[in-house]
Amino acid sequence: MREAGHRAVRVDFSRVATIGDVAARVAAAYGELPTDPGRSVRRWAARLEVGASLGGIGLRAAARPSQPAADEARAALLQLLDVPRALHDVDAGLTVVCFDEFQDILVADEAIDGLMRSVIQHHGNAVAYVFAGSQPSLMHALFSEHERPFYGQARPLELPNLPIAEAAHDIEAILAADGFEPGDAVDRLLALSDGHPQRTILLAHHLYDLLARGADSDPAAGALELALAETRDTHQAFWDGLDRNERLVLLAIGDGQAPTGSIIAGEHRVARSTLQEALQRLLADRRHVQRDEEGRPYLLDPLFAEWLRRR
Repeated sequence: MREAGHRAVRVDFSRVATIGDVAARVAAAYGELPTDPGRSVRRWAARLEVGASLGGIGLRAAARPSQPAADEARAALLQLLDVPRALHDVDAGLTVVCFDEFQDILVADEAIDGLMRSVIQHHGNAVAYVFAGSQPSLMHALFSEHERPFYGQARPLELPNLPIAEAAHDIEAILAADGFEPGDAVDRLLALSDGHPQRTILLAHHLYDLLARGADSDPAAGALELALAETRDTHQAFWDGLDRNERLVLLAIGDGQAPTGSIIAGEHRVARSTLQEALQRLLADRRHVQRDEEGRPYLLDPLFAEWLRRR
């Protein structure tokens, strides 16, 4: 967006815990924008204990800012969110704002999305917003449930998996730049991850680490074992929260079988309708199972699929 001539900024809401956190993240991120006419960023940055440099308004968030009172934090957020509109009033330019890990704002306050919408709904052509998040079920709830303030206010866009060839090229270029020879490890790991963004990054991270430590046996297998160890508790917690029929559906999907077909139903003496109900619950949750373009259910997380295969 900057290359296209627009102002652009990303606000990372990952793991915010209070409204003060949210306001401080906005202040720190909006410090990348030109100084606003009302000087809202600089003023609130000081009160929110967000460090400000003097060479412009370049801000850096304090390691753990002390949180202001909730009412003061709300007032700060209301004014800070209006900074891009104030910039537009000066030069008629567009600001593109990406709210990253947007679903985490609900941890800070269950009603904060209504507070934010009360400001940004008036920005019209002054600001374009991108709401990004890594938890599809929560993002879906924020924008698709009738009672939420942002209902129907954004166009959903689900990002596809990374293109395998491009991902392999990028990972191999990073490894080669540091003198590492991965052999076929990158191809093997991408065959497993199928380009799943986070899991591809996690596997590549462990592969790099193993090569940096001089692992010479089977770095691809080693990277997979480390990734499975890192995610095992999450997989187990999810599995423990499922009923028997949901587990049968997941195991069938992981094995490439029709999860509601007569074979699975007959083998486990379960009515097909019961399995269909279990599948619908998993699909509605949106975190672990989705349908492909042909309508077939598949597991979103390739590491979870591998974990199931090893049970």
